[in-house]
Amino acid sequence: MEEYFMFCLRTIHSTGQVTEDSVSKLYMIWKPIYQGCRVNAKDNPNCFCGLVPPPNGSRKSGLWQRMSEIVLSFGPDPSKDLGISTDSPAGLTNLGATCYANSILQCLYMNKPFREGIFSVELEVLKEQPVLYQLARLFAQLHASKMAFVDSAPFIKTLELDNGVQQDSHEFLTLLFSLLERCLSSSKVSKARTIVQGLFRGSVSHVTTCTKCGKDSDASSKIEDFYGLELNVKGLKSLCESLDDYLSVEELRGDNQYYCESCTTQVDATRSIKLRSLPAVLNFQLKRCVFLPKTTMKKKITSAFCFPGELDMGV
Repeated sequence: MEEYFMFCLRTIHSTGQVTEDSVSKLYMIWKPIYQGCRVNAKDNPNCFCGLVPPPNGSRKSGLWQRMSEIVLSFGPDPSKDLGISTDSPAGLTNLGATCYANSILQCLYMNKPFREGIFSVELEVLKEQPVLYQLARLFAQLHASKMAFVDSAPFIKTLELDNGVQQDSHEFLTLLFSLLERCLSSSKVSKARTIVQGLFRGSVSHVTTCTKCGKDSDASSKIEDFYGLELNVKGLKSLCESLDDYLSVEELRGDNQYYCESCTTQVDATRSIKLRSLPAVLNFQLKRCVFLPKTTMKKKITSAFCFPGELDMGV
């Protein structure tokens, strides 16, 4: 082979001309493109088989062989890492901008009643509902895998999420709960069918009370479901202060008076939110981002915010 190269070079030097024919012969680009992987085709620049090993083979050559040295310089392959302890669940792979989904999935997995509810779904229902199947599969891997982390890509792909776009975690959780409720509605296992609403759904009502006759408005009896309480953070220092703000009483006076059906006139009134029922697992959505009308942009509130070790919602 080396003699052939030297022959081509001597021809170029002797004639003083670099022709298309000489270049074609020197770099052997005249050879046809190979469709299969052949060891004796490694000198053919049109053969790409030497760049990567075949899917069902073990031969490594060309750039792939040199690439292995580069890859090894990064250290051990993290995909082969084992978990710290068999008592601890595995983590989840970072697929890009899916941290919001990963954090929600890990919180849901750590909720034992929810996890057991998902595991109790019938096999035929799992086959009919890809989202349920992938969620149960992911939970099983987190529970039993000896690896340090498992791949969440199948579940993310089933939900058709774009791993390059960051989403709001609270919005994702609300949509996921709604989707799971629909998927679980076909289950004949009561524990599974009602697991979402049984654990996470509470109810509130917006109560308007006339200060003249003391009666509540007709709309005050309307009950609304929730999966999480959205609490203000701006200007507040703790979760307790945010809850006080959420449940505070608003005075309706002056131009903002309320029309009372019983008094048949505009009157002063009070308006507030009343918690009618609380779920076993209460989610709080802290409104860390505020909308700025002047710039039509959102600004994140970065001030310190405290959480109590215990919270008595019966107070």
